[in-house]
Amino acid sequence: MRKENAGFRTAFLSEEGSKLLNRDYFAFVELDKFACYVAADSLDEEKTQNSAEIVVKCILREFSEHPAMSAMSIKRNLRKAHKELLSDKAGMRLRASVSLIVTDYVKFRYVNVGNSRALLIRNDRILYESKDQSLTENMVEAEMLPKDKAAAHEERNNLYSYLGQIDARPQFQVSGKKKLANGDILLLATRGTWENLSNAQLLECAKEVSTPLELADNVEELILGRLKPEIDNYTIAVTFVDKIYLNPKKRWSVKKILAIVIPIIVILLILFIGLYVRYRIREGKRSDMEQYIESAEEYVSYNNYEKAAEDYRAAQELAKSLKAKDDQEKIGTYILLLEQIMQADGVMSDEDYEKALELYESAEKLAKESGGIGLEYIKEQKEKIADYIELFELLESAEQKEDYGDYAGAIELYKKAKTLAASLYDKDSRSEALEKQRLAEETLESLRQEELKALEERIQKAIEDEQVAQELENQNLMNDKKNAMELESKGNDLMKSEDYLSAITYFETAMTMYEDLGMEERVETLASQIESCKKLEEEAKKKAAEEAEKQSKEAAAAKEASQAAEAARQAVQDLKEAQTNQALEDAKKAAEEAKKAAEEAKKAAEENNKPDQSEDKDDAGENPDGGGGDKDSAGGGDGS
Repeated sequence: MRKENAGFRTAFLSEEGSKLLNRDYFAFVELDKFACYVAADSLDEEKTQNSAEIVVKCILREFSEHPAMSAMSIKRNLRKAHKELLSDKAGMRLRASVSLIVTDYVKFRYVNVGNSRALLIRNDRILYESKDQSLTENMVEAEMLPKDKAAAHEERNNLYSYLGQIDARPQFQVSGKKKLANGDILLLATRGTWENLSNAQLLECAKEVSTPLELADNVEELILGRLKPEIDNYTIAVTFVDKIYLNPKKRWSVKKILAIVIPIIVILLILFIGLYVRYRIREGKRSDMEQYIESAEEYVSYNNYEKAAEDYRAAQELAKSLKAKDDQEKIGTYILLLEQIMQADGVMSDEDYEKALELYESAEKLAKESGGIGLEYIKEQKEKIADYIELFELLESAEQKEDYGDYAGAIELYKKAKTLAASLYDKDSRSEALEKQRLAEETLESLRQEELKALEERIQKAIEDEQVAQELENQNLMNDKKNAMELESKGNDLMKSEDYLSAITYFETAMTMYEDLGMEERVETLASQIESCKKLEEEAKKKAAEEAEKQSKEAAAAKEASQAAEAARQAVQDLKEAQTNQALEDAKKAAEEAKKAAEEAKKAAEENNKPDQSEDKDDAGENPDGGGGDKDSAGGGDGS
């Protein structure tokens, strides 16, 4: 009586499109208690067999024999159709996509295998819709592709499940039972339909239609109006639910009462069990929280703040789940303190001691507010930082002393730094201080050796310089003595040749040199010789004066000789000042020239004293030696 007391109207269209054959298939059966609507789409290219038809007929046959809308029954019918495709006509690869709707005129289920679709339209919107078993649908669900782009996507027919599949068992998508309402529209569509119009267009086609066929015609008109060069087989099946079946009222039965009471009892029992379990869970969480806190405190006593922080965080999570605000705040303070200590430890490991000291001071304030947790450790770390700062200051000061060359002072500071590093158990700093101390000691020892070597060289050089100076002094004394003796000998020669003025010059120069040499005996002897020369020179001058008139040329020659002697004396004086062998040679040459000039003057004088044998006495002044009668033009040496 269900069918007669319900109002269901069905119409469909199934066409070949631009293909030669229509390989879609739709059929339905409406029984007294159940109805089944099936649409299928052949996925193969076999010309002699229509896979869609085989599937639809098999499902409806099985459904008619065993009408039901349970998921198990529906899956059994689908498996029958799947086996029939595999067993029918050996050698053919028959494959099909299928969608179906099963209803008891009150509720319905929709089932899908492949990419045919089942939909329900209510109040101008699609309330339920099956999902394709394709790569495109997977991309839509993963939000890699918009839903409105799926109909044109190239992978829309790339299926991972369908009837006739031989590499795996097909997956049946069976919905739960859905309640029907008066005015609902049930639709089944193959891919040739849905890939040529969107859901929005489908809803537009369903507006203000009075019959299922009118809606189907609207869909077909829209598909054909697109004027695509190729249109696949398309099928659209429409069922209008004008009226659902309503059960007549019945008396309360024991079964109905139990059906109401038992769920209530079950709910109450579940509620009681849930409350009890919740209570036990809360007690367990509180116990776990306390254990985490105890464990964290124990880790703190061992200064293992990382593990302590982990346990406090676990305890904090439990406190949050228990909504224990006081415990959360307390544990949060502990976590903040431990994180501050760990951050300070990390900065200290990076050797940023000033920043670490600031963090430890902040941690110290938190520790005092938290009951003194970690306070001793913080104080120890601050003291260690002070020691490290002192250590680095010692190393820096030692390096500065090295730069200034104070290696002894640097070594003392390195020793202090080494001792301080050992107390800090800092092997690297201790090794650094020890190595720098060794290098400084080596440098200091090297400098000491260099200074000793330089001192020895200076002493040796002083000794050698003194010896050289003494040798030079002795050599100079010998040279002076030799020069003085030569001058004295030259003076004696000049004295013998009666050149007294030149002799005096040589004697005076020699006497001066003897005085410098401290030879007093020779000084006295030369002084006596000089006096004798002076006396003889006076006598000669007197004699020359007497004969001046007669011996004008001789006087002139004598003057020239005197000038030459003066030049010789000047040369000897230059020799004394220069005190070099070259000057002495120059003096000797000057003396010889003076002697030569004197001899020439003497010869000229002798020639002047001879009787004049020339015819003219007025020309007697002209002699072959060029003596000249003019006083100012008397010949002589150049004195150089």
